[in-house]
Amino acid sequence: MRDIGIAIVGYGVASSLHAKALKDVKGAKLIAIVGRDLERAKEFAKEYDAIALSLEDALKRDDIDAFIIATPTGTHLDYVEKIAPYKKHLLVEKPLESNLERTDKLIDICEREGIILGAVFQHRFDDASLQIKEYIDRNLLGKPILGSVYVKWYRGQEYYDGRPWRKNVDQAGGGALALQASHSIDLLLWFFGKPKSVFSVLKTSLHKDIEVEDTAVVSIEFENDALGSIEASTAVYPGFPERLELHFEKGSAIIEGGNLVYLKTTDPNLPVIETGRAGATGASDPKAVDIRPITMMLQDFVDSIRENRKPKIDGKEGRKVVEILDAIRRSFLERKVITL
Repeated sequence: MRDIGIAIVGYGVASSLHAKALKDVKGAKLIAIVGRDLERAKEFAKEYDAIALSLEDALKRDDIDAFIIATPTGTHLDYVEKIAPYKKHLLVEKPLESNLERTDKLIDICEREGIILGAVFQHRFDDASLQIKEYIDRNLLGKPILGSVYVKWYRGQEYYDGRPWRKNVDQAGGGALALQASHSIDLLLWFFGKPKSVFSVLKTSLHKDIEVEDTAVVSIEFENDALGSIEASTAVYPGFPERLELHFEKGSAIIEGGNLVYLKTTDPNLPVIETGRAGATGASDPKAVDIRPITMMLQDFVDSIRENRKPKIDGKEGRKVVEILDAIRRSFLERKVITL
């Protein structure tokens, strides 16, 4: 049985992470880097023993079974519209799109064409995330009480000036919330369930000539009566590891930089952790991330193609983050609590 052939659309930081991770994915082979600038794509492809192709040429190849879309957020739907009719499977970077309407169109197209759609939220594959989710699913922690996301990172002005799409709401889908905090927001929703309402305050506190927020504070009420909060920023120097504090009826857990740094519960059979260390974090460097969870996510996506099943993080799972991001922005613009 031949390997599942993969093409990556884009040649930015996310693309390089996927290309590195694919080296360790069983039953998959990186075939091509796809981009409008073929010279830039060729330079990128050389690093990973792949070829550079235009999208049109890539779609003609029988050895390419799936595409990873790692382009600016607001272009994802455009690529899906072109690729899906060729029955190629799709893994789309977070967020799935820049707003809920475009996200729903993207999902509908994939369903209509009968192709597999996966969303990139690799931190669900972190050991800490899997451990806490297992405890929740086994009802070892009791009902959720309060969950807090802290993503206090730093990006210089060049982060936005070097990629102007990051400045634009329609192209990026938001600022610190969409591009930096969305992984942690995904985990909060995965652990605590569906949000019922949100209220937010968004600011551009430091950076110049950008439409998107670089600082945000959000309050959340969940359908299970738990409360949540999000503090996200790209204006906090020098940048600190992302942190997720989870408080339940029977104990508390803290995940920092992808590692479980604190765990204490009423269950004597569960481990106690009080002095854990934070893991790899993109607090000040977008490239400083752990590749292993990305490899695990890609392995699940490749296996889902071979087994003709949904990946663990499918389009509808990816939609949940866009839904709350949309509500957060509406709350800020309308200055009121938004019910989801």
